[in-house]
Amino acid sequence: MASTAQPLCAQTTGEADASPAQTEVVEDEDEENAIVVTGTRIRGARVVGEVIALDREAIVEAGQIDLGEAIRTLPQNFAGGQNPGVGSGAGLGNDNVNSASSPDLRGLGPDATLTLINGHRVPYNSAYQGVDISAIPLAAVDRVEVLPDGASALYGSDAVGGVINVVLRRDFEGLTTSGQLGASTDGGYFRQQFDLVGGTIWDGGGIMLAYDFANNSDITADQRSYTQSLDPQVTLYPKMQRHAVTLAAHQEISPAVRIAVDGFYSRRNSSDTNGAPVFRISRDPRLEGYAISPSMEIDLAGDWQVKISGVYGRDQSRFRTTIVRQGAEPNLAQGRYFNEIATLEAGAEGPLFDLPGGDARLAIGAGFRNNRLDYARKDANYDSAFDITRRARFGYAELYLPFVARRNARPGLDEFTISAAVRYEDYPGLDQLATPRIGIIYSPVDGLTLSGSWSRSFKAPTLYQQYIFYETVLLPASIVGAGNGSDTILLVAGGNPDVGPERARSWTAGLELRPKALPELTFSASWYDIRYTDRVTGPISGSILAAFGDPGYASLIDFMPDPASLAALIGGAQFGLANFTGAPYDPASVVAVADNRNTNVAAWALKGIDARLSWDQALGQGRSLGLEIAGSWIDSEQRITAELPTTQLAGTIFNPAKLRMRSTARFVTGPLTANLAINYIGGLEDRRFDELRRLAPTATVDIGVSYTLVRGEGRDPGLEISLTAQNLFNEEPREIGQLGPYDTPYDSTNYSPIGRFIAFGIRRHW
Repeated sequence: MASTAQPLCAQTTGEADASPAQTEVVEDEDEENAIVVTGTRIRGARVVGEVIALDREAIVEAGQIDLGEAIRTLPQNFAGGQNPGVGSGAGLGNDNVNSASSPDLRGLGPDATLTLINGHRVPYNSAYQGVDISAIPLAAVDRVEVLPDGASALYGSDAVGGVINVVLRRDFEGLTTSGQLGASTDGGYFRQQFDLVGGTIWDGGGIMLAYDFANNSDITADQRSYTQSLDPQVTLYPKMQRHAVTLAAHQEISPAVRIAVDGFYSRRNSSDTNGAPVFRISRDPRLEGYAISPSMEIDLAGDWQVKISGVYGRDQSRFRTTIVRQGAEPNLAQGRYFNEIATLEAGAEGPLFDLPGGDARLAIGAGFRNNRLDYARKDANYDSAFDITRRARFGYAELYLPFVARRNARPGLDEFTISAAVRYEDYPGLDQLATPRIGIIYSPVDGLTLSGSWSRSFKAPTLYQQYIFYETVLLPASIVGAGNGSDTILLVAGGNPDVGPERARSWTAGLELRPKALPELTFSASWYDIRYTDRVTGPISGSILAAFGDPGYASLIDFMPDPASLAALIGGAQFGLANFTGAPYDPASVVAVADNRNTNVAAWALKGIDARLSWDQALGQGRSLGLEIAGSWIDSEQRITAELPTTQLAGTIFNPAKLRMRSTARFVTGPLTANLAINYIGGLEDRRFDELRRLAPTATVDIGVSYTLVRGEGRDPGLEISLTAQNLFNEEPREIGQLGPYDTPYDSTNYSPIGRFIAFGIRRHW
């Protein structure tokens, strides 16, 4: 199966590589091997909400070779934003600078999903403050834990949509190599992949090192029937080559002191082409990134534990864009997005006092974080650059109160716990914020668990949103039918250093049912309601000039500008004032200013339901059968100002579908494992034209078969071969109209151009 939902609590495993489906619920919070999972900082604590786990073995069985592919199959995740294959016409927020793969929970944007590696932050990628999750070799991963809930009270900025935590393998012994060859049956996307992971363990420590290489050819418009309106050379999916290395090591210094270090390095080249012979755009970005995270754990008296950790990392994206206009010399634009992170954090966790259900426990900590963006862009027309570091100091506390647990359960009250968390962050020169979270878990009977939470979250604006240049343009007022012959209007657009944090409020409620009479069956469902305010955006969509004729934008236009504010705007513009009036600039003639710089104005309202039904049954004689249906329904809408109408997002093109589902089946008999998955994307609406256009729902089928020729030990086979087919029946994207001649004629955020993909794999544990 593609995913396994974790129970609402911390887990314990006998082996670091045990599958989430094989882990056991911590029934006694005093167990020595209780660990922390995503969604809490307290060992053995119950997590309010469902933590979804994507298991490495399930990802491999599906024929996927990196975490980006795996995350894009998750119903709660949106495949738009910063992901390869997103084409032209999908909006600036879906512009992929360097073919990265960034999680985007709920479709709130990759900058609103916090991505961690072993619980540590890593550098942002390019402009949009997402994290490239494909930089971690799949061979190095134990599982990916997904908490689709606001968690700023625990983890700080960016966790509005939720948290993705990549958990690395630890105690790995031996050497495993694997490779895959595959191609699209419609042409293009010939993919080669190879990885190896090696490690050893010794008394008190161990080390794991993994390397991954992947290379794929591009897909061009002439290889697909539904893109014949485009120039044949236009790229639908970029050509890419990737190298990635990940290290995880740990050592026990004494029975009470342990040290560990995680690190990764990745390098990726890609290329794509857009336009037509009269106007050709070619891009070949280069990415190099790395991070290292050392940590130390110290056991104190009374079951208290102190942890000190740090991170330093860089994500260096270099871009080269060549624009060729027919009959003109090529224009080369090149530059960089260098993101850097440095953090240091210290925390302590342990029991406070005894409650009837167990120990009340507290986690406290503090630290600092520096994020830097070094940006530069240069071409024949202009030269722009900035190098900004944002500093943050933070402190947090989390309290866990188990009033009723199994040891003091009574009829009608099997469990009752309350958890509370708060985090304070200080961004000098930006803001100071405190974000709380309260959660309750109630179980009336064994096998039925109810939960609910309320939380506040926030996201600091991206450095790109703040410090990218802005421009000022002066035009005759007659263009918009205003003023007299000498009057003018000033248009402003671009970055804005004065924007502040975005804020969100979240409610969740959930249930989990594990009937004692049917222990193989699990059903869970959760409801969420998110109000996301102060979203940073250029408030006037489309043409700024059109805003003068729309009363809904009246509050965004200053019809009585004063000379001092005009001078400040023009003085801060990258290129000064661009005057297209034919007359000298006169501040007295300016009758209106339309300021379309990034501003905290937008509000999003999201609500939805996640549900999962799974059944795992051992059939005897080495056979087993597992079934799972997981789905997510979402409704989201946006409002820029109170005077403007609400815009529906979910269920419209270039936004998440209202309903996404993934159903999986897994059958094992001896050395043979067979998988089947059905991926469903609900219908979409295209509201860009006068006539509403509806796109029918789509369903794709994936299958995989693997056979163990030589049986190994544990989870690693001795020798295994596999054959997988994704999109078996070659379902094609639904076509849409084009607003521009170079726009991709399908919704490239919801549909992939790869089509049917057949791959052969082999894996050997030495």
